[in-house]
Amino acid sequence: MSHTVLILADIHGNLNALKAVLKDASSEYREIRVLGDIVGYGPDPGACLDILRERGAVMISGNHDLAACGKIDVENFNDEARAAITLHRTILSDEQKDFLKSLPETLKLGSITMAHGNPQNPAWGYILNRETAAEVLKTAETSLTLVGHTHIPALYAYVPENGARPIPIRYNMEMNYTGVPHLANPGSVGQPRDGDLSARYILLNPEKKKITFRRCSWKTGPVRKRMTAAGYPQSLIDRMAPKKSLSIPGFRSSSSR
Repeated sequence: MSHTVLILADIHGNLNALKAVLKDASSEYREIRVLGDIVGYGPDPGACLDILRERGAVMISGNHDLAACGKIDVENFNDEARAAITLHRTILSDEQKDFLKSLPETLKLGSITMAHGNPQNPAWGYILNRETAAEVLKTAETSLTLVGHTHIPALYAYVPENGARPIPIRYNMEMNYTGVPHLANPGSVGQPRDGDLSARYILLNPEKKKITFRRCSWKTGPVRKRMTAAGYPQSLIDRMAPKKSLSIPGFRSSSSR
């Protein structure tokens, strides 16, 4: 088997979705890399972190990870995100928080750069359109930049005279990312926000420069029940409801998520 890498982002304490992805990808990968926000929002932050550590995943931090371990202030988050982070600070052990503190905010591995938001602003930067993608890609030092944070799958190719060109996502279809710098976002494992609650991920072959976007279903009911029992905000529970159109929430400040 070639060296295929499983790329995950924005798991957000959703153990059901994480287990579904690991089962769906099964034996198709040899390594796991995580683009941050392992915790936040969902009911099982410690269990998600533990299963990734057991599998030797290469991880970077996201803004929710940084807040849960105390490296950034929860006051920068909106009310519902802050409530979840406050819960997670009680759920996570001191050892788990120390591990989160140890994670880098960006990482360069061979021909790949990893960041949660973007390499220039890893905790809070969003790449939501071709303009913001072009700002990153015009100074990219690797052939592929991987980001998360938006919870929405995306793929861009950079051509200097035209900027960043969005490439339509075609699930289960192997695509090349050769010739020019590319940027990819796998979407969210634990809390997708494009109206489809399927858990998202990427299978990546860095040697052949091929990328495959994937998605799979997971059982939402048990997650919502655990969140209700633990006292999570109803709005976060409702985001897990099937067939509910989801969108990025409004900002409380310039760094509200």
